[in-house]
Amino acid sequence: MALGRQTASRLSARVQDVKRITMIQSYLSVFEHRVANDWLPSFCGAPHRNYSSNGFKKESIKNLTEHDAYWFLRSIDLGLVDESEGFFVAPLSKAKEQIFWQGAKHIEPRPITLWVEPVITIGALAKMVEIYEWPIDKLGTQSKTWAFDLVVYGENSDDEILACEVKKSVKEIEVLMELMQEYCHENLAEEPSGGKERNAYKKILGIRRTWPSTFWALGPDGYSKVYEIVRQGDHKFDLLERNESLLRTPTLNKSMQPTV
Repeated sequence: MALGRQTASRLSARVQDVKRITMIQSYLSVFEHRVANDWLPSFCGAPHRNYSSNGFKKESIKNLTEHDAYWFLRSIDLGLVDESEGFFVAPLSKAKEQIFWQGAKHIEPRPITLWVEPVITIGALAKMVEIYEWPIDKLGTQSKTWAFDLVVYGENSDDEILACEVKKSVKEIEVLMELMQEYCHENLAEEPSGGKERNAYKKILGIRRTWPSTFWALGPDGYSKVYEIVRQGDHKFDLLERNESLLRTPTLNKSMQPTV
């Protein structure tokens, strides 16, 4: 069998194993246990917070899927992030990630809910390592200008070769990509005023700053869209939708080229 076919078969087997395991075991239950016993006490007990954990809205965990709970736990188990005082940090992260959202200060105990997007972001690190075979020392959360949630770096921190934006719903991914497809051909004098529009244009500016070759829009439960970035001048570029093979390391992509 050709090396390319072997590699493709191996990647497919990994994905199927994950789906099979997730069906057998409730990773949400494991996640909920770790929240109650590890991450929530660490977050609330940090000296700069000193919150009561009684304010945590347990029902907010229902917004997380089994798929995303699995991949988050996988990143933890593989040691891809370090956790301290409720902050999670990957090797090349430009910021600390937290998986809890604090509500109004005047309410006692202060309301705390699960923040789904950082959970998906941290889980994406394990996907990049285990499925797409990137070394962890090339991965980081939050780009230098905060344009992207996850970045794959090349030779240095200004060499962003793959940029990922995470959203908590499929609808938000669809809106983001519709706006980005519009803005990638425009060089606006001012940023848009609307929140969704401004967020989308921020991704456009982030791409123009470092010109990564791939953009990955990642949503809940494994939903994602992958785009090749094709530059068309100083500012304009095309976003061409591709399959997820574009997320593989260059070495792995090369190995999957058909043999002559």
